[in-house]
Amino acid sequence: MKKYLFILLVFPLLTSCVQHQVIDKLNIETAQGYDLAENNHLRGTLLFVKYLPDKTVQNRTLSATAKTSQDVLTDLERRSSDPLVTGGVGVVLFGEELAKHGFVKLVDSLQRDPNIGSRLFVAIAEGRAEDMLNGNYGFEGNSTYIHDLLTHNMKNRDIPKVNLHLFASFYAEKGRDAYLPVLEKVSDTDINISGMAIFKNNKIVKKVDEKNLFHFKLLVDKHSEGTKTVKIGKYNAVVRSIRSKNKIKIKKNPLEAIVYIKVNAIVREYSGRKVTTKVVKTLEKHMEEDIKKECLHMLKDFQRHGIDPVGFGLRVKNNTRNFNFNKWEDEYKTMKIKIKPKVTIMESGTVQ
Repeated sequence: MKKYLFILLVFPLLTSCVQHQVIDKLNIETAQGYDLAENNHLRGTLLFVKYLPDKTVQNRTLSATAKTSQDVLTDLERRSSDPLVTGGVGVVLFGEELAKHGFVKLVDSLQRDPNIGSRLFVAIAEGRAEDMLNGNYGFEGNSTYIHDLLTHNMKNRDIPKVNLHLFASFYAEKGRDAYLPVLEKVSDTDINISGMAIFKNNKIVKKVDEKNLFHFKLLVDKHSEGTKTVKIGKYNAVVRSIRSKNKIKIKKNPLEAIVYIKVNAIVREYSGRKVTTKVVKTLEKHMEEDIKKECLHMLKDFQRHGIDPVGFGLRVKNNTRNFNFNKWEDEYKTMKIKIKPKVTIMESGTVQ
């Protein structure tokens, strides 16, 4: 009985030791941006949102220049009237020049921060990250807008899934090169995903343009709800609910990679008179020819640049004893690659 009485007496004392903070008295970061400044310094920008009485959102930023990201945060703490809290960060942007210069140390710093989740989105900002964060996008704040934009396009469109954890994993993994989405500030109220940046040794080497993202995702990820317009002669067909997956087979002596791409889809719109069985077969053939041509063209371009976002090197390494990466760099550029697509149109829908 005395034991339980002691616990009851001590418990209120323990709870009084917990540090309490009033939400209204905190500057909760929702996004961060980093740019290259003069003398190889870092320009850091923090984004906060303030919820106004009329239920609208006000975006506010603080920026500082220093040698390291930690120095940037220290400087901004001195200028903030309330404590800075990183627990709400959902997006981190890196400016274009910084991405060309290299920013892996910043990624490492983000991963080490216990208050930042590994599933936050990381992206490249065309121009400066600071300028992009200083817009007014959507009704729920800039960070939520950018986060939702990336989530939607990764789930339903042509952007491969990538976040802080996956990017860091790709970067650390020999045999595959990392990639990130590239954001373009169209206006003070609008952002567009303009492509994917591919990295080699911590720097951007190549950008996959927006028009080629459908084929890029076929090679590095899988579609779950994609959409594509296919031209058949003078008619157009809109193919929706695209689901895809790929499989890579490596052959040796001579070294050759075969990429099998399987696509299932539904025709939702067709500008011709009727979606007949013949039209469906023609559409399947057109899509297969398009996938084979465009994916092969893209892969040859990757070989010329010495980049491997698909991960051929990883697959060869896993099947080769005493694998030599230095030797692989030369072998990759001359390796023969074949694309074998299989498109199946499951059903048809609206006819225009």
